Amino acid sequence: MQRVSSRILHGLAGCRGRGSTFAKWSTLLRQEASVSGVSAPSPTQLGQIVKLEELIKKSGEEVADIWLGYHADPQGGRVGGVLSAEEYGNFTKRAKESPMFVLPLAKPAGYETLLLQCQMPYVLLTGLEEFKRYGESAPPYLTLTHYPELLDSHGVVLVRGDVIHDKGMNLEEARTLMQLVRAFYCGADDYPLVHDFNHKPAAFDFGALLKKLNILA
Repeated sequence: MQRVSSRILHGLAGCRGRGSTFAKWSTLLRQEASVSGVSAPSPTQLGQIVKLEELIKKSGEEVADIWLGYHADPQGGRVGGVLSAEEYGNFTKRAKESPMFVLPLAKPAGYETLLLQCQMPYVLLTGLEEFKRYGESAPPYLTLTHYPELLDSHGVVLVRGDVIHDKGMNLEEARTLMQLVRAFYCGADDYPLVHDFNHKPAAFDFGALLKKLNILA
């Protein structure tokens, strides 16, 4: 994890607190290893995961279906997502402009706050308390890797989330976080909170973030 500036740390002050379908698409995917449902970080190139020469023959809709179906396997330790060209354009611009954020993740007893850092094509998420304790050595709970290889030809960007720290989160929580990252960085309604966190940390309202996510403080 990268070093956090003093301005950002000021903004952190209030932040406490489908498996059976695999065979259908296996001919398009390369073999990957996972241990006890926890995956290693993903390769940097899409061609290291899929047989790209075969995948490009599919339509954009088929590509999305294949990718999401493969990552629905609960034993894989990974989750998948798909961004449109417009969403990815927003994401890359905003990730550069506002590379950090915090996301509260609902738990059975309250919530845990996660620190998000964009280092495109990666997004790293780790526990805020872990980061406060270990600093730059804090291990990520989840990494999101973006693959734009099919952006020009198919209008889609494939996203993979790897659960690195299984004690930090489960797959369902990883899917929730992937959806939240997409909402806050790709859409217009939620991005102002991200912008405030990075550029006006004294004005950042963590309570408003909790309210938006329907989490009780």
